Amino acid sequence: MSETFVQTARTSQQITHDVIAYMEPALRAAAARLDEPVRRMTEYHFGWVDAEGRPTSPVGFRRRPALVALLCAGSSPQAWDAVRTAAVAGTLMSAAGTVHDDIIDREMLRKGRPTLWTAFGVPAAIQVGVALHCLAFELLAEEGDRVSTELIRRAARAIRECCSGQVRDLDSEGTSRMSLDLALDLLESTIARPTAGVCLAGALVRGADEDELVAAERFGYHAGMAMAFFDDWEGVWGTSRDTLEDPLADLRRRKSRAFAAVALRAAGPARDQLAAFYDDTAEPTLDQLRHVADLIEECQGRAWVEERIREHIRLAHAVLPQAVPDAVAQAELAAFVAAIADELP
Repeated sequence: MSETFVQTARTSQQITHDVIAYMEPALRAAAARLDEPVRRMTEYHFGWVDAEGRPTSPVGFRRRPALVALLCAGSSPQAWDAVRTAAVAGTLMSAAGTVHDDIIDREMLRKGRPTLWTAFGVPAAIQVGVALHCLAFELLAEEGDRVSTELIRRAARAIRECCSGQVRDLDSEGTSRMSLDLALDLLESTIARPTAGVCLAGALVRGADEDELVAAERFGYHAGMAMAFFDDWEGVWGTSRDTLEDPLADLRRRKSRAFAAVALRAAGPARDQLAAFYDDTAEPTLDQLRHVADLIEECQGRAWVEERIREHIRLAHAVLPQAVPDAVAQAELAAFVAAIADELP
């Protein structure tokens, strides 16, 4: 990256660990407001208990929304305390989205454990997702100030945009005539714009001026796009892929993904094989899915998505000095964003 940031004493993993440790008491206190059995199911989703309600070791959720909200507010304990409620609300909203995504995508495992709907059933898991969204808005409303009102408005808009994106994603499955614009819109509505929103929350709470607010949103958008592209890349080419319950799940479901849309714009036998796969309806074997991944790479889809990850990291770094005046917070956000590309070749 071309920007120069102060040296941070913490690695990206240490920053994430410290954010989880800071957030855990407030997040547990929020979950404790929920009525049973939704409370126990929420505690299960966050990895605090097993399906029977017995305490377990944490399963390592990354808490991305909390991390960027806290650091966009600053690096001091006072800065973090001021934005803690917004960070908890963002974490609850993210969890609600994950619960519903797992149902839609039929994900059986998350972090090595059965997903919420797998453990408790689809109807119950749907209700947990709704309850988590409601709890997030309840926490923000209790703050009762102008900033919280603005955060509620922006969060509500982000959630409904995300819902529309998810429906469009479902409608686009199973065709070689996928739209790159639609695939990019999905990443924006489900990850990039919500990430921009939590970054803006941190800036709003610390009283940022208009230029800083615009920069914080841009930083969050580019960081979110880098994370979104990486999540898509990780599911096909990441080292953790083969440990998943359903490796190459996005390919199996023939989902519209940006790297596939780019690959399908190529010409030649590899592209034709790829198009035939996406237009087919037969259940593929794992070996066939691995071949599809190779076809996408041959058609330059992998190289394209890897460059998009690096590009959005560069753009996030470029706007960071204008977004966050705190030098330590700048450095730690820069380290966190840079680490997104650590697994890339």
